[in-house]
Amino acid sequence: MSDTPPPSPPARPSNLGVWWQAIRPKTLGMAVSPVLVGTALAWSEHATQSQPMPHMEVPAVILLCAIAIQIATNLFNDAQDFVNGTDGLGGTKRLGPPRITALGWALPHQVSAAGLSLFLLALLGGLHLIGIGGWPIFFLGLASLGAGYLYSHGPYPISHSPFGEAVVIGFFGVFAVAGTYYLQTGEVSDAAVLLGGAMGLPAGGVLLLNNVRDMKGDKDAGRRTVAIRIGLNASRSLYSVLMLAPFVLLSMGVATQTVFPGALCGLATIPLALKAIRAFRATEPGVALNPLLGTTVKFQGLFALTTAAGLFVL
Repeated sequence: MSDTPPPSPPARPSNLGVWWQAIRPKTLGMAVSPVLVGTALAWSEHATQSQPMPHMEVPAVILLCAIAIQIATNLFNDAQDFVNGTDGLGGTKRLGPPRITALGWALPHQVSAAGLSLFLLALLGGLHLIGIGGWPIFFLGLASLGAGYLYSHGPYPISHSPFGEAVVIGFFGVFAVAGTYYLQTGEVSDAAVLLGGAMGLPAGGVLLLNNVRDMKGDKDAGRRTVAIRIGLNASRSLYSVLMLAPFVLLSMGVATQTVFPGALCGLATIPLALKAIRAFRATEPGVALNPLLGTTVKFQGLFALTTAAGLFVL
């Protein structure tokens, strides 16, 4: 029997530091990337028509709503994982970055109330977008809020199910890019859907990594994520697909003249994707996967940035 004492909890930062940690700022690029690409696609197409872009404020409002919903989802997850006992007392079961509720830095109702406040902010911004886009944006916004809340709440939370990656691919990819494009053009094009898929796939890779890292604890807690259902080796193969398929979609889009050739600038990020794939195959589940989560978010951001920049080239 080991006499080694359990690790001491981290020192509590300032109140601002507590909430900064709670919003998980390193993940917010997943909300920014699809808005950037959807806007770049809409603006580049308008540039070929020599027409001014209507509703210039729309990208900023979309970005505000997207970030608010993601932060709210993170906060709900922080509070509910403590309430459900997933993180353990003091976060002792937690393999990822510490959670403020589990550490006792904030009470569950305080964290949930902060999440609801951000939902309200997203709703206010959404009212402006509904005035521009009409009923399709109303239903998309309602679905986004519902997915953000049900990710951690309800009798069958999305985070406990095998559907988390699919939801992420949809809302951080296809719906986000297509919705952003629609609000600025009044239509949904094949290019918007294709680029939405390309943006969503690595976002799904982020969640898959998270679930592989937590496989043991999630299984003990009764969760049935994709990682648990298919196992480690298949999860590594799935991650490879999620990281490489975006390049296939870009190439197909250009080959079929669905997407402007400049989008192929996104292929410049292939080395980063391959590096992440190799790192995942060489790393066992657990805390050692935490740096790779950041690498995957960084890859998605650079992929979005290079693709968006390329859309203005040709």
